[in-house]
Amino acid sequence: MCGIAGWAGAVRANAQALGRMCDAIAHRGPDDTGTWLDPDRAALGFRRLSIIDLECGNQPIWNESGSAAVTCNGEIYNFQELREGLVARGHEFSTGSDVETIVHLYEEKGDACLADLRGMFGIALWDRDRERLLLARDRFGVKPLYWAEVPGGILYGSEPAAILASGLVEPRVDATAIADYLGLQYVPPPRSGFEGIHKLAPGEKLVWEKGAAHVESWWELPYEPKRDISEEEALEELDALLTEATRLRLIADVPLGAFLSGGIDSSVVVSYMAALAGDVRTFSIDFPIEGFSEGAHAKRVAEIYGTTHEDFLVEPDVVPTVAEAVRYAGEPFADSSAIPTYLLSEMTRKHVTVALSGDAGDEAFAGYTRHRIAVAADRLGPLPRLAGPPARAASEALKGRAARIARGLESVSRSPHDRYAAIMSHFEPPAIERLGTSAFLAEAGGARHAWDEVLALPDLEGVDKYLSLDTHTYLPGDLNVKVDRMSMAHALEVRSPLLDHRVHEFAARLPVDMKLRGSTTKHLLKQLARRRGLPEDLVERKKQGFGIPIGEWFRGELRPWIEGVLRDPRTQGRGMFDQTEVERILGDHLDSRADHTPRLWNLAMLELWQRAWIDA
Repeated sequence: MCGIAGWAGAVRANAQALGRMCDAIAHRGPDDTGTWLDPDRAALGFRRLSIIDLECGNQPIWNESGSAAVTCNGEIYNFQELREGLVARGHEFSTGSDVETIVHLYEEKGDACLADLRGMFGIALWDRDRERLLLARDRFGVKPLYWAEVPGGILYGSEPAAILASGLVEPRVDATAIADYLGLQYVPPPRSGFEGIHKLAPGEKLVWEKGAAHVESWWELPYEPKRDISEEEALEELDALLTEATRLRLIADVPLGAFLSGGIDSSVVVSYMAALAGDVRTFSIDFPIEGFSEGAHAKRVAEIYGTTHEDFLVEPDVVPTVAEAVRYAGEPFADSSAIPTYLLSEMTRKHVTVALSGDAGDEAFAGYTRHRIAVAADRLGPLPRLAGPPARAASEALKGRAARIARGLESVSRSPHDRYAAIMSHFEPPAIERLGTSAFLAEAGGARHAWDEVLALPDLEGVDKYLSLDTHTYLPGDLNVKVDRMSMAHALEVRSPLLDHRVHEFAARLPVDMKLRGSTTKHLLKQLARRRGLPEDLVERKKQGFGIPIGEWFRGELRPWIEGVLRDPRTQGRGMFDQTEVERILGDHLDSRADHTPRLWNLAMLELWQRAWIDA
């Protein structure tokens, strides 16, 4: 895991600018730095977190002839297999790094080499002979990659901070991105929150050549045709895939561990780690409030698989301080579980350099309650609005995800798109219109872009349409951003076997009832968990999520903090939001007339981001 930065073209920048760009992402790679600069043509910068080939793996890495060089943030898990084939075909390697395979594959296949890579990556490859830059992002957007057009060429970096550090791009707010963020709690590609700074979407590449940049997709997840496969055959194949995916993610020259929540996904991953690696260290985070604590479950799983386990207790007094971790997100980001992820990563990094996780099991195998509710509503078909008033009342009274699901139920008379969009949104378009000033809404181009475009459902059957949407939006936009930024703030590399693209390709083409069977979510993965020795009560335990009791804390210990942020003259002077509406949301929550936890966190994180990046 590392950070990359640089440019292509006759950009008005020099070695000092490249150094600043790399320094801005030094937290991603504290072990070493590498730069290469060809004036008026290209620059490659690199910050290294040493994981594989600790002595000789610094970047950029060149091919034998010196015609192409690569830098990569991430890991190529199948590098050993790729290297064997390349050596057999006559390529000469100068390092033991996984990244060197990329530049040799590019020699043979050009951009098509991306299809051979099994891993998480943000790649910058300079073809010196053709004066051509290739930027590429992995299939699920596990690793980030940003870019910006400037006079003479383009800049790129693993985080917006790298591009801003060049001094060639001013930090200005992109109003359309902010409107999207208000709805989704993250900024979807191609925007970043900063005017003029773009990010590649998962499975996209950018080619800069002859003074122009062209972006296109290089991979899509196929859900059709469906497999003709029995459940027993599916279990055997999934077991083999996860064994291999876990084995590949255990390759490292540094200590490894795992995040363990006690849920099915992380428990299954730990079961494979225990079988493959023997002595395993696991780490979890806990909260002293009923309904949010999973500590006892994590400890049980650790005992079952014989891991050395440590947990960390989160108290409300850490939140105002850790909320400053918003700086590491780099763009507007309002998933409050970033706080425990930040703290868990900090604790874990004191013991290991790499941690495995269970991320992406829900998107692959239909694990969210919203999947079950959405499919059930589809089967019922459009209903009259008689369900509206009671569901609307519930959506105001319930908390967090439950409130968003209640809003989805409130809209049973709507289309499948509108029902699911209601569940996935913090602020729906009418709420954004009430919140935003006329000037903000005009600059943003209205309030409906995220609702109409980003959350548009694909033309697939059953639960697959919701899994596909989540995999294209929520997974890379929220979950992967959270894990990447909060872990890299502490130079911790996180790897998830359930994010292996072969696992997802297998799951996508399964019959839908192997994923969602009646009201049972994640059916096949639960069957596998039973096979792996997880007790029935843990398999069937209600899904809890990785949230924190922030809404309750807003009414107690954190009330001065949230009032201080939203009522600060700096906040009110932005001119983006109607302060009467902000006060209504805040007052209704503090007086327990409604639960506006996600909206308040959304507004607070936006303000902290502006202070960290725009005001600075």
